[in-house]
Amino acid sequence: MTFSLTNKNKKVSFAVPIKPKEPALTEDELRSILPASFRNGSAWIGPPHNRVRYFLADDLNMSKLTEASAYFFVLGKVKSPRPLHYQQALGLEIQVSERLDTHLLWANGKIYIKPLPRYLLEPKFWTEYLDCPKSCPYATDFHLLRESGLMRRSAQFSQEVPCEHSKLWKCAMGLVYSYVALVAHESDFAIAQSHKLVPDSLEFHEWKLFVDRMLRGGKLYGQIDERFTYGELDLARLNTVMMLHRPLRYLSPWGGDDSDGFFPGHRFSPLPALSTAVATVLFSSEQTKLVMLKLKQNKSLVLVIVISCLWIILYSILFMGERSRETRL
Repeated sequence: MTFSLTNKNKKVSFAVPIKPKEPALTEDELRSILPASFRNGSAWIGPPHNRVRYFLADDLNMSKLTEASAYFFVLGKVKSPRPLHYQQALGLEIQVSERLDTHLLWANGKIYIKPLPRYLLEPKFWTEYLDCPKSCPYATDFHLLRESGLMRRSAQFSQEVPCEHSKLWKCAMGLVYSYVALVAHESDFAIAQSHKLVPDSLEFHEWKLFVDRMLRGGKLYGQIDERFTYGELDLARLNTVMMLHRPLRYLSPWGGDDSDGFFPGHRFSPLPALSTAVATVLFSSEQTKLVMLKLKQNKSLVLVIVISCLWIILYSILFMGERSRETRL
């Protein structure tokens, strides 16, 4: 038996390779594996089945994290996320978040996890909407990098600029990679289903077939976005990195939603958070040399840190003064 994604008569599974001449997904099949609606811009809301490209650009959007990717070395060691049963053993409460850039962020006893989209369990969807088409100038590089497992390292075989398909592919593969690590045991699978992280109709033996095919060849890790090499991320520390990256926009009270971190409810006084992050890095013998090397090679980073420290001091003074004034009132 294989996992049905479309209708009762048609069975689709990652355990069975796609036939070269298999027909494309129909509109009804797309409706069955995509959400009811999505946002495209600040006001427009519509169905995703007839705007799949726009939907994927939103659903697999990692632009906010990508902006701070050069600073990830201060966030800790490269490691895969730990299984769901272990997350619960640590006392972390699972919170569903459909935003990919908040996937596996944790704070205040909670960990935010994006449910695994149904469309990623449909092999034909990968071929039609995530794979780089033959007509794309980057197609040759794309398939060579996939086969060699060098996509994550952004290696180049030509002067062609990576296309949007390659970016979406790495984000999709990264999400799958995280779930391969999160749902390792049947107990993890039960936790995932109880929190609606995987489809209710999916069975554990079908999940194992999916994982087996994704891990086949040992090249999954080489196809993921760099963010997913870091597993869980401390939300407060990540907000500190974002503040260091764009201090003016982050600290500005007039900047709108983008001036906040990843969750407005987790805004913080930056001084203690920055002190924690700096102490973690400085007292990690394995990372001290890496930090010094990064600083020597990147003078602009040094300038950003200096300017950010000045802003932190100013912000802390204003913040403490405002809190003191509110207390007196």
